[in-house]
Amino acid sequence: MKRTAILLLAVVVLAWVGSKMVPQSEPTSAAAPSAQAAKAPPPPESPLSAAEKKAQQEKWFGAETIVAAQRAVRASLKDPDSAQFKDVYANYTEEFQVVACGRVNSKNSLGGYTGFKRFVSNGKSAIIEGRDNVADAWAGACL
Repeated sequence: MKRTAILLLAVVVLAWVGSKMVPQSEPTSAAAPSAQAAKAPPPPESPLSAAEKKAQQEKWFGAETIVAAQRAVRASLKDPDSAQFKDVYANYTEEFQVVACGRVNSKNSLGGYTGFKRFVSNGKSAIIEGRDNVADAWAGACL
């Protein structure tokens, strides 16, 4: 009983001290809304240039495109667990939108690594060097 009372008193004191440490919010004055209303509206956004649009798309969708592309590439390999990725990056083009480009090394059916091969993927399908014609896709989407 004595311990419970001491513990309860300690909790109440800590709560009181904690409430005094939090800064009190001051009421807003009536002049604040009128000052905000007096500010000029922001200028309308100008259309983005091609380079700015490319950078914006790569920033927004790059990471998720890379992850989805790695999944798509793994799904098309004989040994998905052996996949080693290198030089993977996202790229944006008007024709292909956001794609992931890079190199992948994986094991073949004999268990040996085949060497790094280029790939291009939009996250749903993958074009891999050696079994697909990756040269045209690479030139159009990755360069």
